[in-house]
Amino acid sequence: MRIHLLWLLPLILLGSSAQALQCHECSTGENCYKPTSCPSLSRYCLINWHTPPGQQPTITKTCAYTCPDSQQALDNSKSFCCNTDLCNSGRSLRVSWGLLTLGILYIYLSQ
Repeated sequence: MRIHLLWLLPLILLGSSAQALQCHECSTGENCYKPTSCPSLSRYCLINWHTPPGQQPTITKTCAYTCPDSQQALDNSKSFCCNTDLCNSGRSLRVSWGLLTLGILYIYLSQ
């Protein structure tokens, strides 16, 4: 049983890296929890907030090839980049790989 668990983790990690990145894509006023498979060259999920003075903020979520840095930011705008599936949801639903590894190690050592 222990040998099977040792083979399982690398297979899971290899299998997950072969898939395209998934990000939420939307504009303000739309459903912002629409998972979309990104093009193969996209490396980031991006959230842009633009708040013109005296107006409501505009929020855009999309796939991105690059992550804008602070020099590319406009006045009244903020950007956030991440590089894991659906990380631009605005919710903390990400799985902790460290916690997953600890769980597998606990199962392995407890038998």
